[in-house]
Amino acid sequence: MRKRTHHLKSGKKQEEYAVELAPQHMQRSAEGERANTGVVVGYIGLFLALFSIALYPIVFGSLSILMGLLAVNYGSKTLGYTAIGFGAFSVLFSILYPLLSSV
Repeated sequence: MRKRTHHLKSGKKQEEYAVELAPQHMQRSAEGERANTGVVVGYIGLFLALFSIALYPIVFGSLSILMGLLAVNYGSKTLGYTAIGFGAFSVLFSILYPLLSSV
């Protein structure tokens, strides 16, 4: 029986390990960047919504609704819907409270 060599007559095994030792090229996916943008926009919308409860509810509440819609569009649904909910609550409460308190 003959020993099997890697097509070399000398019997030396010359294998290339460069691929395993070299760092792999990391490609950034568009989905990852899009999801990260959605999280940032969602948190900005959420902070605007919470800030709108105390100060300028119609202005900041409307902005938080818009930022929440952007966050949902970018894929961060939970943060986006939370910002929309708090912003809508703030806007509706600031509009309806004076009407209901006068009755």
